[in-house]
Amino acid sequence: MLARLLLHVDDDSDEALLFERALQRSGLNWAFQHLSSGKAVVEYLTRAKQGEIARPDLLVLDVRMPMISGLEVLEWVSTNAPEIPAVMLSSSELLSDRLRARDFGSKGYFVKSPDFADVLEFLRGWDDTTLAAATPSAGALAERTHV
Repeated sequence: MLARLLLHVDDDSDEALLFERALQRSGLNWAFQHLSSGKAVVEYLTRAKQGEIARPDLLVLDVRMPMISGLEVLEWVSTNAPEIPAVMLSSSELLSDRLRARDFGSKGYFVKSPDFADVLEFLRGWDDTTLAAATPSAGALAERTHV
């Protein structure tokens, strides 16, 4: 079985390295690619839509990044590439960030932790058709994100 492509977008390269290591140790069948800015991911997704590079199976976005935030990327994705699911992985625990993410179509919101347990558990339960078709209700998002 081919590995699914997880595209992680975070301006903190140390965080990306830790997440990649946690994903590798988990034994999950995901290929990992990291981009360091909102601008880079928009350019990547534009090229992916044109068939020039691999389309990611999941975006994992940090909320707080300079220039173009993860929430702005998520808004762009909801308009320009709605077939690509995204989740947020951030140090922000603000309810307003969680609600904006939900409104822009995020499939989950996870607070960064040293072991990435919550997001890895999400990936373990991945189901392409269910996730792609699901639009979480406010209650479901609140349960998943412990709002």
